[in-house]
Amino acid sequence: MLWAGCIYTADSDRRLFRIRTPYFAAALVIAAATVAAGARPAAAADTKHSFAVHGIGALSCAEMANAMAQVDPQTKATGEAAVRSTLASWMLGYVTALNRMDTGTYDATPVQDDVPMVNMVVGVCSKNPTVRVETVVSAIFTSLAKAKIPAESPEVKVTVGNQSTVLREATLMSLEKALVAQKLLKSADADGKFNDNVKAALVKYQIAQKLPQTGLPDADTVIRALVETPQKG
Repeated sequence: MLWAGCIYTADSDRRLFRIRTPYFAAALVIAAATVAAGARPAAAADTKHSFAVHGIGALSCAEMANAMAQVDPQTKATGEAAVRSTLASWMLGYVTALNRMDTGTYDATPVQDDVPMVNMVVGVCSKNPTVRVETVVSAIFTSLAKAKIPAESPEVKVTVGNQSTVLREATLMSLEKALVAQKLLKSADADGKFNDNVKAALVKYQIAQKLPQTGLPDADTVIRALVETPQKG
């Protein structure tokens, strides 16, 4: 079966990911903590640090890639859309569990859109075919947790032209503070609200970082500013 469960052991995928994903203009460097090294699995696994993995997370990256490449003989469509949808749902459940279990965490990820998160998994998996999908997902959320939201914060929708993105107010405020530190924004504008000054500062930052110039606090920009080069204070 495609989504069969399996047993994951601490030694199954011990490695360090340093992968530049092709799906992000901001090159996210993924550092994968192993199950044995991570605090999260130690509290939830058995005495041998093993735990059962269900669903698409139980597949190897190669198995997931094969499922995406399968062609329906009737529609001639590949399985990519279905696999991406399944992976997105699985990842949202995964991060929900992290939010419930991790002390001092309201949301473990600063990225609210599941599309870039799925793209990151697919990108990392393409370079690590033998690694389990769950391991890659764990590594990505471990990296994104550098910019986690520790306390309840509402989602805000930001629109520029015909493009929009959704992020938490606390994430927007952290991004604004990063822009202040870069001397691109005045501190009075670092209030978790979006205005023309913030938009202009984001465009300047995106130009400097060679990111798409959207003027939006999009996933590329959030990851570059808060995960890859986090600001202190």
